[in-house]
Parts: sequence; C-alpha cells; structure tokens
Amino acid sequence: MEKPLVSVLTVTRNRGYLLKRCISSVLSQTYTNIEHIVVDGASDDNTDEVVASFNDERLKFVKLDYNWPMKESIDHGVSLCKGKYLTFLDSDDEYLPTKIEKQVNLIESLPDDYGFVYCWMSHYDSSNNNKFLYVHNPQLRGYVGEANVSTPVISGTPTLMFRIDFFRQFGGWKSRDEIGIGSDWEMCARACQLCKVEFIPESLVNVYVNHGLVRASDNQKYYSDYFERSIRFSLHFLSTFKEIYERTPMKSVPHYEALVNAFFKLGRVKEGWPYYTKLLKLGFSLKNLIRPIYGYSYYLRHGRNK
Repeated sequence: MEKPLVSVLTVTRNRGYLLKRCISSVLSQTYTNIEHIVVDGASDDNTDEVVASFNDERLKFVKLDYNWPMKESIDHGVSLCKGKYLTFLDSDDEYLPTKIEKQVNLIESLPDDYGFVYCWMSHYDSSNNNKFLYVHNPQLRGYVGEANVSTPVISGTPTLMFRIDFFRQFGGWKSRDEIGIGSDWEMCARACQLCKVEFIPESLVNVYVNHGLVRASDNQKYYSDYFERSIRFSLHFLSTFKEIYERTPMKSVPHYEALVNAFFKLGRVKEGWPYYTKLLKLGFSLKNLIRPIYGYSYYLRHGRNK
C-alpha cells in the first residue's frame, strides 16, 4: 500500500545562503513520499539559483510577485499542498533525517481526534560555530487545551505535523494585523482547544539562531512597533481564552505581566494601571510590584518611538 503524501511548506525571503541546508534536509528524509513547497516572497538574492541547483521533482518553487504578508504566504502555500499531512520548515532550520518518517508512523497510529503531533527541537548558535544551546522538549499529550494558553509550551512551527484537513478546518495562523503578532504559539493554543495531541520524545529539528538575519519569532526585533503589537496580542489571548482564565485565573498572569510591561514602556500609565492592579491581585510578587518602575524608566530613556 502506498504511503500517504506529506506536504512540507517553507516560506522564505532573501535567505538563499541558508535555504540550501533547509531543502537538503527535506529531500534527504528517510520518508520519501513528500512534496516540498517553497514559497518565496520576491527575493532579490540568490534564492532562485539555490532552488534551481536541486534536481528533484518533489521540490516545487513558487515565487510571488512581491513580499506578501506571512499569513497570506502560508495560506497560499497550504492551498497548493496535496498531502494528507502537513508540516513546516523555516528556511534557516533543518530536519533530522527521520523526522517525517517518525511523525507519519505516529500520527497514522492515532485516531482522528488527534489533530497533530509534534517533536522536540534543538537550538544552536550560528554565531558561535553552531554551539548547542538547549532543547525545547514539551511533554504534553492528549487534550491539553488549558496547558498552552499561559506560555508557549507547544510551539515551534517545524516540530508540528498536522492532518491537513484539520489544519484547514481551524484556519491555521491568524494575521499579525488581526492579533498584533504572527504567532505559532497562538495558532497551537487554538488548535489544542479542538483536538488531542501526541509527541515523539526526541529532538528531530535543528533551529539556528544568531545567523545575522532577523527571525520572525524574535518579535522585538521583527516589529518596530513591538509594544503596541504586544498589547493587542495579550488582549487577544485574554479574550479568546476567557473561559479558561475564568476557571484558572493564574494562567492569565503572563498576559497581564506583558500588558503592564508594554503600557508602561510606552508611557501610557493611565491605560496600564488597571492591568497592574489586576496583576497584583492575581500574582503578587516583588517583581510584579516594581514592574511599572522598570517599564516607565524604559520610557524615560527611549521616549515614545518604541
């Protein structure tokens, strides 16, 4: 019996010198029934030449006429996918050779109420001879809807493998214009409300940081108006997962901390004060007590442009 097709989606722009490693890691997978769709946001570096250097019909290159927003680029790529399963790989990262094979074997063994599976990922410092930094190794399984709404326990786009029908059903990423920040954490938090999850207790993805290009996950560098977007993002979480926070109020504490940080760093003390008082009621600590001091001192040093 033919093994199910797996779609791998990479969205990139001007990362030609990193992209070769990414593509090579996909095309060298021990699981061979794959398609690798690379959506390029009108790169003006050597991305085209890097892709053309691969002679493999499983690689499909889509060059956009301009650099579309991230969500639109992902949605377009997903619309082209023909696989039963969908997984992702950022252009600066790589899969280990058995990543897809192990995840397919796992998800094929699970009932349909498991919408996705994940694995662990290892982080390396590109600026220091790819020195190992740490492994992100969450260990949540089953229904974990309440466990992923306070901190990004299950996150990391390259670690995920979705049933593609489920991914299309719940809608995938929300746009940064809608929620402030494009976030795989937010996407996973919503997905976990609708399905069970399972994981492989093994690092099957290498993530490289400090390679000289800004990563979308490095929000404070990626967004020039980060604090404004952080406010929108935290308010989105508090609204979307309101019922969970009402049952378990302490899970909302990180979002109130983020709101206090952002409002006071913007100098918007009056707007931030209600969130500060709420934070102290929920999670009183010395750090939270003096949190506005650090925030407002930042505002005094940097002014309203941050």
